[in-house]
Amino acid sequence: MRTHQDSDGETGNGEEGLRGLLATARAVLFDFDGPICGLFARNPTAPAAKEIQELVRAGWGELPPSVGTSQDSHGILRALRQDMFPEEAPVGRRLATLKQAEDVVTQHEWRAVQDADLEPHIKELLSHLAHFGTRMAVVSNNAEAPIRKYLCGKGLLPYFDAVIGRDEGELRKMKPNPYGVLRALRSLETAPERCLLVGDQLSDLEAAHAASVPFLGSTRRPQRRAKMRELGAEAVVANLAPVAACAKSLAQAG
Repeated sequence: MRTHQDSDGETGNGEEGLRGLLATARAVLFDFDGPICGLFARNPTAPAAKEIQELVRAGWGELPPSVGTSQDSHGILRALRQDMFPEEAPVGRRLATLKQAEDVVTQHEWRAVQDADLEPHIKELLSHLAHFGTRMAVVSNNAEAPIRKYLCGKGLLPYFDAVIGRDEGELRKMKPNPYGVLRALRSLETAPERCLLVGDQLSDLEAAHAASVPFLGSTRRPQRRAKMRELGAEAVVANLAPVAACAKSLAQAG
């Protein structure tokens, strides 16, 4: 049975729940944008979304409202592949246009990693987890190469046994599809129940639970925290401070 804990670093019950989750997990998976860094804090995705929309309109024609007005570049990519290009070659739509759209997003991600700030407490959390013997991986809808570049520049890449980014050949498998999470489980040779996914989006939660992996939500947005609890997140925090503190406690005890 799943237990639901909410912690802001001040509630004892929340810390106890976090400690239990971390103690059970032999592997921890991290989303990239959110738990590790504020990737788009200085470089919002709206300009990339607009560029994609103009590109696809020119190549494919008018877009449905849900795609044509969205500012979520990753969501647009997934919708283009899943809803507008469901077959190999729909009439009047070239696969090359979809590849160009994905390239736009990747270029935007390369720019974003240049000045993205690390999330507070992430370094200490990774260090304590490593000391405790926990294996770690990144599972992201971002392209793998910019993620690796950023982690290397921050000295964090050695903490991760795997970095799993967006599969440019199959955009339908971006989160909330569990494809990336399942790849991580295979790479780390870890059973789902012995793993934990840390993410800041509802799509992270959906992907985790679709793969039968416990989920720890970390987001500053109260409404999203409430929604995560409603949807069955095993734990929810406003920031990583209490998670790092629990990991430190486990590392010292172990």
